[in-house]
Amino acid sequence: MMKQNPLPKDADELLAVGEAVAAVLAENQDRWNIPTEVEALLQASIAAAEFAIDAYVAVHAGSHKSPVAMSLLGEAKSRCERSIRQLRRRVLRSVAEIRRHISGRELARAAGMSIRM
Repeated sequence: MMKQNPLPKDADELLAVGEAVAAVLAENQDRWNIPTEVEALLQASIAAAEFAIDAYVAVHAGSHKSPVAMSLLGEAKSRCERSIRQLRRRVLRSVAEIRRHISGRELARAAGMSIRM
């Protein structure tokens, strides 16, 4: 029997991209004159998503043995999904803020990615 991953497929990738974008913001905040709130909100969303994911995984793991954990599973899943949606919005807003200051090629280079234009 195969174990089922209870998380969305892109949660790990989203966290990694969020951390990369936050690093780019931190390194270039003064140069691009981006408000500190942009990075702070992104970092807060990353932390919230990590916490919600960890909580959901823990409740999911215990739900097979504990009726209490089973009763909390729906709420934990809902909070996890909500925090992932919030992180996705923050990443997109942060990238949009960065894009106001640099081209797509420079953005990819700053994030350590290669793209074709």
